Amino acid sequence: MNDSTSATSPVWPTRWPKNSFKGAWTWVLTALFVLLVVLLAVAQLKQGPVTAVSPMLFDIGIALQFVAEAIFAAIILLALPALSKFSLRELGFRAPTLSTIGIAIVGFGAMFVVADGSASLIESFAHSRHQQDIVEIFKTLHDPTAIGIFIIFAVVFAPFAEETFFRLFFFNLGLRYGGFWGGAVLSGVMFGIVHGDLYAAVPLALGGMVLCGVYYLTRNAYASMISHALFNGLSIVALLISPKIT
Repeated sequence: MNDSTSATSPVWPTRWPKNSFKGAWTWVLTALFVLLVVLLAVAQLKQGPVTAVSPMLFDIGIALQFVAEAIFAAIILLALPALSKFSLRELGFRAPTLSTIGIAIVGFGAMFVVADGSASLIESFAHSRHQQDIVEIFKTLHDPTAIGIFIIFAVVFAPFAEETFFRLFFFNLGLRYGGFWGGAVLSGVMFGIVHGDLYAAVPLALGGMVLCGVYYLTRNAYASMISHALFNGLSIVALLISPKIT
C-alpha cells in the first residue's frame, strides 16, 4: 500500500510497482542493516562511563565512522533503484526549490520542539539530567582541529548518511507496505535505537518521524537532510556558547 497521493510533485511515485521492495535481496539488506543497528546500539549501551579522549583518538574514531557510514550509504544508494524500481531522482534526489527549503526549515523547528521537548519531559519524570555520550565527549575537546572535524561530520556528512539510511531506505520500505505511518514508525524506531542511548531513544525516534514528514511532504531527499543538519548545527552552537547548561 502507498498513500503518497499529493499532487505537489508529479514525479513522486503514487503507485509502487508490484515488484518494488520484494525479493530476497530486499530482505537480506533489511536484515543486515537492522542487525547492524541493534549491534551498534548494544555496543554503545555496554560501554563504560564516558571519559575525556585524546584529540588523536577522537579523530581516528570519527574517521572510522566516516568510512563505515560512507560504505553503507553507497550500498543503499546503489541498491535502491533496483529494490524500489524507481530512480534516485524519483525517490527525491532533486535540487530543492525555495518552497522545499522553507518546509525543511519548518521541519527543523518541529524536530527541535518534538525531540527536545520530549527529552525534557523524560528528564522531568526521571528527576535527572542526561546527556548523550557524544555530547559529553565533545565538551572535553579543546583541540580546534578535533572540534572542526566533529562539526563537519555532524553538520554535513552525518545528515546525508543517516537520512539515506533511515528516510531513503527504511521509510520507503515501510511506506511501501504500511503507508506513511508504517514508514515513519519503522524509520523513527531505527533512528532512535542506533544512537545507543536509552534516555534519548524516544526523543530521537520522534524527531526521526518528523524528518519522515519533511521528506514525505516535499518528496525531496535533501529537505530532511537540511532539517537534520540544522538540528545538529543548533545543538553544536548551544554546546559552544553555553557548555555548562547544555
